[in-house]
Amino acid sequence: MRDAARGRPDVLIEKIQLVYEISGLRSELRSRELVERLGVLERIQESMEHLYELDSPEVLIEAAPGELCRSCGFSRALISQIRGSHWVPQVYETVPGVDPEEDVFREWLQSVEIPLEHMLLETELVRRRMPALVPDPQHDPRTFKGIVNRGRTVAYVVAPIIPAGRAIGFLHADRIGQESQVSRDDRENIWSFAEHFAFIYHRAVLLERLASQHDQLQEAFRSAEAAFQDLRDAQIELGRTDKASPEVPATALFARTESRLDALLTRREREVLELITSGATNVRIAEQLVISEGTVKSHVKHILRKLRVNNRAEAVARYLQLLRRDQEQAGR
Repeated sequence: MRDAARGRPDVLIEKIQLVYEISGLRSELRSRELVERLGVLERIQESMEHLYELDSPEVLIEAAPGELCRSCGFSRALISQIRGSHWVPQVYETVPGVDPEEDVFREWLQSVEIPLEHMLLETELVRRRMPALVPDPQHDPRTFKGIVNRGRTVAYVVAPIIPAGRAIGFLHADRIGQESQVSRDDRENIWSFAEHFAFIYHRAVLLERLASQHDQLQEAFRSAEAAFQDLRDAQIELGRTDKASPEVPATALFARTESRLDALLTRREREVLELITSGATNVRIAEQLVISEGTVKSHVKHILRKLRVNNRAEAVARYLQLLRRDQEQAGR
């Protein structure tokens, strides 16, 4: 009977129609997913346009988690800084009403520094420069259980922020209080957001430095203008002196007097040496100057050679000695 039914034309037609219906449903589902994905990318673009208008790196950090939630549909988002061998939460954003313990969790985040240990997931992301989806953080041995337990995190996505070839922070997000949890699409979305944010943040840092250099140049020109004004307005006296007044070249009126440190070190090497004097590690110096740790090591090597010292402690002592001499010379 079963073999007879299998060969009947009406049964075959029914099966063919079923196959077409399933194929159509799959195509419709893929179309919906594509439309949703494109919608998220459009909202990410809108967020980037808003962030692009902000005027400082600090303001960008404050705004990023909220824009991440808005554009990608997350309930919570956290931006963290990589500080030496730790990652340190900076700004935590929550959609209103989804987390009754929001304030308690935020207060805890303000006091925690999480070590980037060997087996930690975030440590791996710094090395591999890629995002991650963590569907079961409670049982994943790579997650930091302090933040998972206090945040009551069921699943999350995370992406490193890499503005110039080196990870300087993280973006974390989840969907607490929502029916669905984070997915592979969310992992790709947070990665897209992190990549674009990194470029905008790097631009803001460079613009801030250019503005600082512009202000210093303006101050130098104002000083030169004042010197010319004093020269023009100076009174002329008729008289004889035992010693002839030395002639000062006009260029000396606006040329900066070169100190011993300026003669020995480049501007970047002085910046590195000043940070060394403050106790900063190579990692911290790299963060401050937005350069690689390898570049910092190269600068340190040149500084030690130029100051004719063997280590950082001797370099600091030599720097303070030369700085004191320059100040004494300037005061004469």
